[in-house]
Amino acid sequence: MSAPHENSLAHVNASMGAHQTHLNGPTPIDRWSESIQSALAGLTHFNCALVSAETSSTQDAAESSQLGCVVTTGRQKSGRGRLGKLWADTGEQGLAATFVVKSQTADRLAMAAAVATASTLRAMVGHDVAARIGVKWPNDIVVASPGAAPKKIAGILIESKDDRSLIGIGINVAQLSFAPEIAQCAISLLQLGHQCDRLAVLLQLIHQLDLHLSASNRVLEEHYQTLDRTAGLRLKFLTPQGVVEGVVLRCDPAIGLLVRTSQGVKTLPAATTRVEP
Repeated sequence: MSAPHENSLAHVNASMGAHQTHLNGPTPIDRWSESIQSALAGLTHFNCALVSAETSSTQDAAESSQLGCVVTTGRQKSGRGRLGKLWADTGEQGLAATFVVKSQTADRLAMAAAVATASTLRAMVGHDVAARIGVKWPNDIVVASPGAAPKKIAGILIESKDDRSLIGIGINVAQLSFAPEIAQCAISLLQLGHQCDRLAVLLQLIHQLDLHLSASNRVLEEHYQTLDRTAGLRLKFLTPQGVVEGVVLRCDPAIGLLVRTSQGVKTLPAATTRVEP
């Protein structure tokens, strides 16, 4: 990373102020708005906050919000992921936020959001655990587990209309357990041994996302490559044109995932592609 990028990351850590990563108790939701608004000073992409104690979905709540708004809640009851998948309601143990930004290409937004989220989580944990956190294209942040499949700790949903995009991010923060149907594939910061305040996680995420939305494609791609858990794997992808199978080469913020197939290298956009289970 370049020196300016490193300086920006140092600013992110300094901006946390009194909201430490590890606290005796969570920050009450009625104190979130003021703290978030203070953290937005000097940022490029965000300038206001909308905080609610409870909502059905931060994506829905953000639909009528102005450009630059950070929308979050104490509890999200009906969150959703890509392709209509539901995000489990775990009460006040998870973090849900939607960021209203000016539209860029879907692949660039997905990459910026993934790098920002993974970087946030790495900042919350120790070095050994941080090295296990990476990105599973296109929208999952995962934690590698020795001898087992990676477990999902965060997810991203991007929805665009006209000149605005909604970047929805859900992070597992304080869950002690998950429903049986997802227990084998989900994990939280608490389960990794880190008791984190959701507000502290959010403040880190805001600054990381602002930073990476402004990064050049080259810097963004370089950072993504250090987190990529998909490159080199032979996978099957479901696309509007049918199934594509091949070896993942790399992810390009301008055009999407590059996959070497028996018919040559194909480019798969994040918005219309999903990995076959």
